[in-house]
Amino acid sequence: MSPNAGTASVSSTRSSVPAPHRSRRLSMALIKQGRVLQDRWQTAETATEALKPGAYFVSLELWQAERELLRGKTAIGITLPNDTDPEVLAPDLDRIAAVALRFPAFTDGRGFSQARTLREHLGFRGEIRAEGPLIPDQHQFLLRCGVDAVVVDDAADTGPWLAAARRYRSVYQPAADDRIPAYRGRHTAPQAIAS
Repeated sequence: MSPNAGTASVSSTRSSVPAPHRSRRLSMALIKQGRVLQDRWQTAETATEALKPGAYFVSLELWQAERELLRGKTAIGITLPNDTDPEVLAPDLDRIAAVALRFPAFTDGRGFSQARTLREHLGFRGEIRAEGPLIPDQHQFLLRCGVDAVVVDDAADTGPWLAAARRYRSVYQPAADDRIPAYRGRHTAPQAIAS
């Protein structure tokens, strides 16, 4: 080691232990309804933390262990692992305000199926958000499957996401997003009155 090299401070030493995920990183942006919004949700590691004022996501495991304690909280969200069937939430969907779907890789499509199951088969009307290393080209697919919010890893790169949300004006088949397919719109257009 060079005698001119500085010594590392204790705070810059790497650790193999992951830091607790108490809240969203500052570099993340929430895209919802075609806009970048302030994310009001935080992540709670314990039931006591989740009971504080505010909106909190808890893990599925914490929800299952502390369901009775957390049931009265109005702003509670569940983070659903991507290998878990959304049916496990069915008995509690009327008490859950949001579901966060974790995508471990942009090539892993299980979150799309989870979103569709939540919206179409279970009738969930709360917020469904997608989190993870997704790409803007997937935004329309997420919306069509019922996802209404996307957490983007790099807040400085929201432009492509916003453009992707507006890319296609017409859709050709029904899906979980309630957009009217082009063929139905064509039949409901006002008819000219013959004189």
